[in-house]
Amino acid sequence: MAGVVVALAATTGAAWLHEIRPRSVAEPTAQTSGARAEKTQPPALTADEERFATELWALHREATRSAVAMSFAGISYQTDDRDPRAFARKIEPLAKFFHAAETQVRTMNAPPSLSGTQAQYVGAMALYANAAAEILKFTEDGDAQHLGEAHRMDVRASEDMLRVGEVLWPGQYKPH
Repeated sequence: MAGVVVALAATTGAAWLHEIRPRSVAEPTAQTSGARAEKTQPPALTADEERFATELWALHREATRSAVAMSFAGISYQTDDRDPRAFARKIEPLAKFFHAAETQVRTMNAPPSLSGTQAQYVGAMALYANAAAEILKFTEDGDAQHLGEAHRMDVRASEDMLRVGEVLWPGQYKPH
């Protein structure tokens, strides 16, 4: 069980670090036969896409913090405080946030070109909400399988959030 929580925290931490990476950090380019391979830049966002990216960014910042908070709550439970009620008190507001975030993203007006990106983000919020629900089930019945399932959902949600971030904020572009 401790391994699951540590893996969950590591994945979320890596996602969080990826998300906060400054734009000025340049990724190394590959050298091929003495010629420099350039990374192609994605096309600029249209005005409607930029509007959606800006609107989603406000929620994305809080979603990232909440995902990390959920991981740290699990680590704290495993390493310091084995009180299931205290664990549940930390997870309950996060479960509510992710459920509300899912609804909020679903109702955002995304341009047709980003409808798939929006659906992926909605799915990520749903996965986080379901992961939190699994953790709360664990706090009620003590069945560690709930933590394993929560971990699997958390990892997938983190990956989906990163994929959306690469579309809307490549290289950690922050809309303004």
